[in-house]
Amino acid sequence: MNRREMLALSIAGGAAMASFPRPASARSRRSGADDSPEHQAAVAGGVAYFSDRCDTQAGLCRKLEAAIASGDLAAAQQAYIEARPPYEEIETLAYAFEEVDADIDARPYAFDAGETDPEFRGFHKIEVLLFGRDDLASAAPYAARLSKSVQQLKAQLGERDRFDAAGQFGGMYALTNEVAAKKISSEEEAWSDQTLLIFKHNWIGALSQYEPFDKMVARSDPNASRAVREAYAGAMETLKPHFRPGVVAATPYTKVSVADRRRMADASNRLRDAVAGASVVIGVDAGIS
Repeated sequence: MNRREMLALSIAGGAAMASFPRPASARSRRSGADDSPEHQAAVAGGVAYFSDRCDTQAGLCRKLEAAIASGDLAAAQQAYIEARPPYEEIETLAYAFEEVDADIDARPYAFDAGETDPEFRGFHKIEVLLFGRDDLASAAPYAARLSKSVQQLKAQLGERDRFDAAGQFGGMYALTNEVAAKKISSEEEAWSDQTLLIFKHNWIGALSQYEPFDKMVARSDPNASRAVREAYAGAMETLKPHFRPGVVAATPYTKVSVADRRRMADASNRLRDAVAGASVVIGVDAGIS
């Protein structure tokens, strides 16, 4: 069972999903040929934004490689943290590039032997080595491989037949659900202690893919559009005390109170439900309502 299949099970457990055994993130990929021209344009707009973010990700990965090669552990750890945001946004569309997603962002539980499995790689392998083992030498080849995986991602983001409106909304729903259902446990950044950074950029990524559809939603149901924006603003508000302007890193997650974690989980669920409502308004069958 791969990461996305595990995520699909977490989504399918919701009461609202009772009549939809396989959400969009677990379905066979469609080409989007059945989408209306307006939906196709919205999908293309969202993917184009992520293509630009992938360029940023590539540059940050090169900086991570250089920092690791410098032999300065603190610099490498900082470069790792600063490299995390773009893919945590792009991850919204992981349904369309599952193999590359695994290369970049799979966590130890996706492998039979966990973090000691020879196939474990990507950001989380580097995280273990830099923060859990202080091992720059071992991290270097994984950083180089990560850069190659990001190059593959860039190419796949240019293949527009990978993406469709149902997949976009399914991805938004899946990621916002994952924050509350799984990432709130801190299984995301256990070694770097930067789980809040992941929440922030997952939410940013989800909104970035919703925004190209917003005019359609607002035209049909202004309240549904307002619900998404208010839910997003509410989610980001829960993070405000934990970030400083101009600083990528957040408060270490181990210092975040249980009450604050509860607010963040509830906020992500509200964003998830608002996205599901918006998909219904514009007739996108993402299997999430």
